[in-house]
Amino acid sequence: MKRQRSGDTVIKTLFREYQAHSVTGFVQQAIKDAEKIFLCEACLSQFSSLPDLIKHAEICTYRYWIPGDEIYRCDERKCVIMEIDGRKAVCSSFTRRIAYLSKFFLDEKTTLDDLHFFAFIVIFELDDYGYHFAGYFSKEWRKTLSCTNTLSCLMVLPPYRSKGYGSLLVELSYEMAKIEGIAGTPERPLSTGGKRIFSRIWREELLRAMFAIHKEQLPLTLRTISSKSAINIEDTALALHHLRVVFSAPDGTTFITVPQSAINESEKTKRLNNKLLLWVPLS
Repeated sequence: MKRQRSGDTVIKTLFREYQAHSVTGFVQQAIKDAEKIFLCEACLSQFSSLPDLIKHAEICTYRYWIPGDEIYRCDERKCVIMEIDGRKAVCSSFTRRIAYLSKFFLDEKTTLDDLHFFAFIVIFELDDYGYHFAGYFSKEWRKTLSCTNTLSCLMVLPPYRSKGYGSLLVELSYEMAKIEGIAGTPERPLSTGGKRIFSRIWREELLRAMFAIHKEQLPLTLRTISSKSAINIEDTALALHHLRVVFSAPDGTTFITVPQSAINESEKTKRLNNKLLLWVPLS
């Protein structure tokens, strides 16, 4: 897979046994046995040759328009996050391309038939040349008592992984859960990389939540920490264990001790600027 904007950079897929398919706005065709697949960074159409990609780029309407709602824009990072509703006909071809692309990097991504159940939260880098797809997460647009997943799939393209976009998207998923009033958890199973990201974000979010609870002079319990952070109780308990901040007194009383330096560090590492988020849940 070759990124046109970065010259001769070739992305090696994690699962070479997967046979890629191309879905453009007009046709669907198989790209078989291709050593390189050329990807439009805006609409995610796939091509077997560079001339085909160049010809497409001249007419690609997605370079400056994405079929979704902008919910976050950070001029400092030069990135934009869009919410794309899988139920809408105007979005269906794009969400399918996202799902096809994900199959290169997510071994557990197996189905393409239920995309209408999901919203796709997509992060793009934005410059004078238009939108450049960097990654996304999907989440079920309708929450039920039996399903409180904060996200389903999470994928960031390899050239963007050093920029912290994966952590930014996970932080965003929990901020959305706070707006929805739901303490949730990511869909299982988690990949090795996913476990690493979530373990870090859980620790950071819990430190911020405990500090906020302390400032508001509320009782510090497993339930209040879970509610404040939007991290479900099971994940909250696991993260507190890894933080090693829970202690038991000889009389059996349980208490939490958190160094101020750890709280200060968690504030510094926050990637999402909540003031830039403009989002209401899909209904």
